[in-house]
Amino acid sequence: MAFDYGSINLGIKNPFKKEGVINTIGGVIVALIGVYLLVQAAASVKQDVLGGWVFALFGLGMLVSGIWTVAGGVSAMLRYFVGRNHPTSLAQNFSESQSQTATQEAQYVAYQGSELTEMLMGRKNITFVEPQGIIARLLHSVVPRLTFMPYMIRNQAQYLFSAWVKTVLIFVVYALVAFVTLAGFAGQLGETIFPVYSIFVVLHLLKTWFGAGRFMGSQREVEKGVDGLCVIDVAKTIAAAILIPTVIGFGLQWILAFMKVPSGAIQSLVNDWLNVHPLWFMLMALAGGIIVTVFNVLLLKKRLAFGDAVAEVSELRENWQESIHPNEIFINLDNLVMANRRYQEAPNRVYKMLEPALNEQVDGKGSFRGEMTQEVQPRIHSMNLGSAYDNSRFFAVVLGRILFIAAALVTVWLAYSVIDAYHAIQTAVTARSNDAAQQAWLVFGKTHLTGIVQLLVSGLFIRAFANILVKTGHLFYAEMLFESNLIYIKVEGTFSESKISTGTGINDSTRSENVLVRSSITPWVIVSRIVSSTFASTGMRNLEYPCYILELHKNEEELASIKHDMRAFLKDRESIASITSERDLHNASQIHDINQQTRSMQPNSTENKALDSENLGQAAGYIERSQAPDSE
Repeated sequence: MAFDYGSINLGIKNPFKKEGVINTIGGVIVALIGVYLLVQAAASVKQDVLGGWVFALFGLGMLVSGIWTVAGGVSAMLRYFVGRNHPTSLAQNFSESQSQTATQEAQYVAYQGSELTEMLMGRKNITFVEPQGIIARLLHSVVPRLTFMPYMIRNQAQYLFSAWVKTVLIFVVYALVAFVTLAGFAGQLGETIFPVYSIFVVLHLLKTWFGAGRFMGSQREVEKGVDGLCVIDVAKTIAAAILIPTVIGFGLQWILAFMKVPSGAIQSLVNDWLNVHPLWFMLMALAGGIIVTVFNVLLLKKRLAFGDAVAEVSELRENWQESIHPNEIFINLDNLVMANRRYQEAPNRVYKMLEPALNEQVDGKGSFRGEMTQEVQPRIHSMNLGSAYDNSRFFAVVLGRILFIAAALVTVWLAYSVIDAYHAIQTAVTARSNDAAQQAWLVFGKTHLTGIVQLLVSGLFIRAFANILVKTGHLFYAEMLFESNLIYIKVEGTFSESKISTGTGINDSTRSENVLVRSSITPWVIVSRIVSSTFASTGMRNLEYPCYILELHKNEEELASIKHDMRAFLKDRESIASITSERDLHNASQIHDINQQTRSMQPNSTENKALDSENLGQAAGYIERSQAPDSE
């Protein structure tokens, strides 16, 4: 969204300053390691061209990675630009003052306007959806309050839990394969197949934990469900663990027998070239998984204890009889009642426009109807979860950056190993005898190739867990809670017209005739104080994330205030037109004086008065005689 500057601050501050400092320091260290490799490349390129290029490529990659991290860290520490339009609206905003912003944020809104009305009237929160899959259901059964967390937090918990389930399943399958192959069910080549399968197990573990970190962190298009394993998938995996090694073992044995290749050659090749110690990587996966799980559990436990997932509203349903035109009711609602509820003078978010319908019938009678849904500008809702929460997310980022630095050091070691492997290949190629060449290739396989594989896989495992830790800390730094009032008003009723005249005395010269509209008003007002959650980021689109409603609370005070404003306006209405201008009052006074002078200047006024008195006396005597009882 565009940065709409306003002199009144909404109180939204940058939450990433500490994280930015950590990332900047970590990026600088990685960049310096890259510079070191580039210096080594410049020093060794004259003696060994290929070795110099290896150092240059590794150093350039680490330098770019370090600079990228430094840029992100510095960006996180800079000024946080927050305009008058932040955070993102709950639904499409129809306010005339926010037409440009509404177009820009349309792809990020989480609800439809009708859904907000449905939530208020139905006392429900459609934000929370049912978990999908057996893994998600199991996790939400163990931790019920996880269902009421923002999608990104609950998704992170589900991805981490899914990674553990898959890890356990991998070990179960690995044990089954070990039993099938080592017990002889896969034929004579069973022991040969097992080391090869161990490598695939390690790669599967690496893929599992890389996948867990890849889906973590803040996402603008939030997933409401996480794909997980089902019972059929587990059954298929276990069955495949038993059948596939058996089929491969007997199939490979048949191929070797057909090609007349001794099985001992295959066994010797596997022992010489696949000495990668998979047990070490399995222990690394378990240790790393435990570390990232501890941080996630600590942070999630504190977050689960904060907030209350209630869905309650305050409601007003009454009937009023007032002398007012229906259009004035809606004008007052939009321009006075709702406008007076703005926060920091920011316009309300209009999710349903007030479009009153006036159905006029015969004889000045008819009906009217109108409804609207508005949200007062959200204000920041403090989320103080204690020092343990702050320290956990801080040290998660710190440890993640330390692991990234460790992965960079492993990369340096890997660069030296690649150069040594190249020299070993040169020795094997230039060997003068077959025995020397065979021995050189054996050294290359057992020492150099195995070392490269071990360093590569170790570095990837370290980066996988570092990525999870950094994204975990960033996610819990990024969450922001906002508090606002969501108001729904519907007004229905009927009206009828009548005429009223005042000032119609005999001697009055000025009178007022008015058309009086009598309305039967039935308002339905629903007010809820909502707590919504969104996630922040750095850069140009720092708060362009969907806002999700987590809590709906009653707000009786706001409802009473709305009712008071509406009733005060209705009771203060004037049904009879009067003169308020000083000049009009002066003119009416002059007309009154002229009338008095005209009556005083009429001829024979004294005689007329005497005759009038005599006639009045005779009329009074006649009335008394007619009312007296009859004489006998």
